[in-house]
This record gives sequence, structure tokens and C-alpha cells, in this order.
Amino acid sequence: MAISKNQIPILEFDTEQTAVIMPGHHSDYLFPHKAVMLFMEPEIDDFVAENECEVVGKFISVTKEFHVYKTRIDNVDIAFVQAPLGGAGAVQIMEQLIAGGVKEIIAAGCCGALVEDTEGSFFIPAVALRQEGTSYHYLPPSREIELDPEPIKAICKVLENAGLSYKICKTWTTDGFYRETKEMVRYRKSEGYSVVEMECASMAACAKMRGVLFGQVLFTADSLANVDAHDIRNWGNDFFAAAMKIAMEAITQV
Repeated sequence: MAISKNQIPILEFDTEQTAVIMPGHHSDYLFPHKAVMLFMEPEIDDFVAENECEVVGKFISVTKEFHVYKTRIDNVDIAFVQAPLGGAGAVQIMEQLIAGGVKEIIAAGCCGALVEDTEGSFFIPAVALRQEGTSYHYLPPSREIELDPEPIKAICKVLENAGLSYKICKTWTTDGFYRETKEMVRYRKSEGYSVVEMECASMAACAKMRGVLFGQVLFTADSLANVDAHDIRNWGNDFFAAAMKIAMEAITQV
């Protein structure tokens, strides 16, 4: 095991997988092998109120408690939990799920459109640009990370069965929401990135290092397609429940 040193700290990488603090250190939770991470809140509350769900875990952070629920869909046990905004926070939840036995994960949430679209258009990332920090703690430096094909196929199948159109895409993962400058957006568009979000590359890197499968279904909220007129639209609020349903169905088929 060795540290690859660099003058730029984010490019330094340690191949050692055991850390001083390991996920699962504060609990003995045992979760189903399949889990869904949801970047939403009211929709989770509604699902729990309307379905038989069991609380099987609780992660305590300095801002709130994240409850892990278990439900059963098509005779398959599924864990699901709200995911916090941003790669660093989302990966902490992901690490705890994996430590509790999760082997396959699908995330669902909104993103910004970099191409002309209709609000609520579905995109499935196959490649994520690593313009954030968290992924560099999990994998050696690289420009992009590829997502696992199995979850992609499962998400595609569910969308097709529902008669919903979608695009497999390259996504731009950033942790600088207020640093999406006009020139940077134009640059990313020219490279072929269709959407922008804040977690995909981070989660994909964590999953790859830990040896679990990860996929994500995204739907467009605001639009940056016209860099001179940012269109917030309705922030995708009408499509969260649909994305949750798609993720819950897709994870049963991974």
C-alpha cells in the first residue's frame, strides 16, 4: 500500500482501503442487499405513510437523522433512505448502507439540463465527469468514471415498460453549484455532457472501490441550455414521485 503524492492535494491518493474510522463502526445494522437512495423528502414520507415499511436503521448527522426503511416490492426486500445534497454527504450514507450489507444501489434525483429538453426528461448516466472532491478519495485521479452496466439496463427496462422516453448520457458532477459559469457550461456542453448534478461521480467511485453495483436515474429540473437565461422552471417538483417509483422498481431487477 502506498500514497501517490502530488503538489495538488486533491490528486494525492492512498491505495489503502482501511481507514482510521470505518463505516459501520457505531452500529450492527443488517440491511437487504438492494437499496435505493433518494434525493427527495416529501415523497419518501408519502410512501412510508401509504405502504408497509419498517425502520431498519438510523444515521445521525449534525444536521438531521436519516432513517433507513425496508419495504418489499415484487417479493424483493429493499432498503431505502433519503440522500443528502452533495457527493460528500451522499457517500457517507452510501458507506453506511454498504457496511450493513447492501450490494446493489440505485439513486434517484433531479439534475440541471445542459441540452434542450422538457422539464422532467429522464437521463441515465453512463459516464460521470469527476469535477468534485469526494471521488478522489476513493479512486486514483482520472477525468471520468464509468457506471456499472447492470443497473443501467434495469433502469432502461423499467422506463421502457412504463412507456417513458429517456437518454443514456454523460453527466457533469460538480460540487460548485455557484461556480457553473457561462464559459464552463459552454465547455461542458461542447464535451458532450447532457446534464449537471452534484453526486453521481462521488457515489460511483465509492461503489467501485467497495465492490458494489451502482446506477442512477436523473430527471431534469432547471435548465442551463441557454447560458444567458437560466430557467428554473418548477425545479422538477412534479417528477420526484415518478423517479422514486422507477428507482424502486429498477433495483428489484438488478
